[in-house]
Amino acid sequence: MSDSRIPAEARLGAGGFTRVQTRRGFEYISEQIRKAIGDGTYKPGERLPPERQLAEIFGVSRQGVREALRGLEASGLVSSRPGAGGGVFVREGDPETITRAMSDLVSLGALSAGSILEARILLTEDVIRLACTRATPEDLARLDADIDTFETQQAELVPSSKRTIRVTDFYRLLAAASHNEVLVMLTNSLTAIVQERLNNVSPSPLPNLTQMRRKLMKALRSGDADAAVAQMTLHLTRVEAQLVQREEELRTLTS
Repeated sequence: MSDSRIPAEARLGAGGFTRVQTRRGFEYISEQIRKAIGDGTYKPGERLPPERQLAEIFGVSRQGVREALRGLEASGLVSSRPGAGGGVFVREGDPETITRAMSDLVSLGALSAGSILEARILLTEDVIRLACTRATPEDLARLDADIDTFETQQAELVPSSKRTIRVTDFYRLLAAASHNEVLVMLTNSLTAIVQERLNNVSPSPLPNLTQMRRKLMKALRSGDADAAVAQMTLHLTRVEAQLVQREEELRTLTS
């Protein structure tokens, strides 16, 4: 019999869920449900037992269960669906969860602009070195097409979220050329943070952006990772300096 056909009570017992003994109840519940998802007792797309049943299993109030489920939903592990056939379901993996968490930390001041720049430089170096050996002709063609499109549209793109998306798409495509899922997720998360900062201050694009990217592509094609890394590091440093200057100008105007 497959796991999905085993009654919830049996699976919970087999999965090692136990009654709450110490600590705040909802923390204990969250920990055990995370463990059950991590070890495969509950798989993506499966529904957890009803709130009432979980309260009985854990020996806590339904409010305690409710708090635990809210926390798990906020972290992106589960999602609630209303109506008939609804309930709390284990979510498929969502890389956007990383982006949201990092964006929240930036908003709270827990991540500095300097730390983000340093992380982008180090991360992009790894991406470029892998892309030098792993990029397919299709990857390179997509990067070239992105440069061509941006160059064609640059004069038409006024300061807006549309323009910042066009500017930052290149980093996502470059990360994809590394063929490493973790680097792709981290790059996309950091790029999203920078994109939000660009949206907030709307600086003019740096001059010679397309020329820099074409030089990077030439180095990438020839397998010269050091030259490609040097091009990108210089560019990221300039972008950060421009962002910091523009943010400071806006703070001065509003103070």
